[in-house]
This record gives sequence, structure tokens and C-alpha cells, in this order.
Amino acid sequence: MRQLVLDLSPGAPKQLDRFIAGANEEVLHLLRQWLTQPQTEPFVYLWGEPGAGKSHLLQALVPHHYFRCDANLMLQPDPQPLLALDDVQLLSPAGAVALFHRFNERRDSQQRLLTSGPCPPAQLPLAAEVRTRLGWGLVLRVHALNDVQKQQALQSHAAQLGAHLPDDSARYILNHWTRDMTSLFELIQQLDRWSVSAHRPVITIPLIRAALCSLNPDRATQPISTVQPD
Repeated sequence: MRQLVLDLSPGAPKQLDRFIAGANEEVLHLLRQWLTQPQTEPFVYLWGEPGAGKSHLLQALVPHHYFRCDANLMLQPDPQPLLALDDVQLLSPAGAVALFHRFNERRDSQQRLLTSGPCPPAQLPLAAEVRTRLGWGLVLRVHALNDVQKQQALQSHAAQLGAHLPDDSARYILNHWTRDMTSLFELIQQLDRWSVSAHRPVITIPLIRAALCSLNPDRATQPISTVQPD
């Protein structure tokens, strides 16, 4: 059998129009309104479980001034009118203090800030004054797609590429691959390329199994039960 080597390089730039809304229609409406109307609330905090799509939304809204937090990030004063800060729960105590000051500065200068975390602001492992500022503006929950919605999204994406993804194949992917939609869509694109090169317009389970084996043999036989970070 011909070996498949998948190239899962970073995908195309994130776009709001490519975000699968599911139960998030109202969230998308508010975010579009916030982006196009600078006079609205300056601060927005998004929260939701890993894999819900928060990172996609932040990168789509603020593609050029997006930061993913970690223990080393120290957010400095920035003249940009719009910043996005992902996973604020990962900030160190010193990083959280820096964020506290950036909130105050951006409020006074009428600059905006978009942030995200895994839970409501009051439950974050940050100082109380930082949690308070994260709750100053709009606090919106991003809901993850359920499995039926994910299956429909995968089949629709495959159809747009000119491939056919049967129900059993879509379920197999959901049980044997990471569950965030970005990773799932990238996998579908690679499987489509393989099916074209193999002259097989249907993405079957044997084709998927061969693909996963080429990446990691364990993924072809062991289902992934945990949701991966978005």
C-alpha cells in the first residue's frame, strides 16, 4: 500500500466566515458589531471549554495583534487600538499585574482589548483586581459544537473540496483525531489530497486509517476521548 505522509502545516488565516457557529450565532453577531463599531464596549472576554473555537475567533478578529499567553508574557504598553490576548489564565502573577495596568491604560485612552479564558472571569486563577477588570465589559460564552454538528461540518467541508465523506468515516475521524475544528478541517484537506492522488473520491475508513498510521500508529487503533485545546 502506498504510504501517506500528511503535511499538517498551519492552515489558512482564521476568518469569521469560516467559524462554524452552532449555538454561537448571538456571540458572532455581538463580535461583528463590536469589531465594526469602535464606540461600543471597549473590552470583551470570551470563555468556553477547550476546543470551542475561542482562539479562532480572537485570531479572526485581531489577526495582526494577537498574543497567546504563557508564564513569560509581559504585555507592554501598546499604541495599537485593538489587541487580542488568548488564554489569560496562563499568565504569571507578574504578567497578570502587567495586564491589570494595560486595562487601566486602554480604558483611559479608549483602546480596546479582546481576551479569552476557559471559565468566567470570577473563576480564573488570577488576582481579584485582574478578574474584576476582565469582567468590566462583555463576557460571552463560546459553546463547543456537539458531535452531530461536527460531523455535519466535516461532511460539508469535504463536499466543498469535491470529496465524499460517509457517515461512518466522519464518526471514525471524530473518535480517532483531535476534536478541535481547526485540526479536523486540516485533516479533511489532507485526506482529500490523498484521495485525489489515489483516484478514490470517497474518503473511506481504510484510507483514514492508513493516513493516521503514517502520523502515529497509536491513533489508528486508539480513540481519543479528550478534547484538545482550541
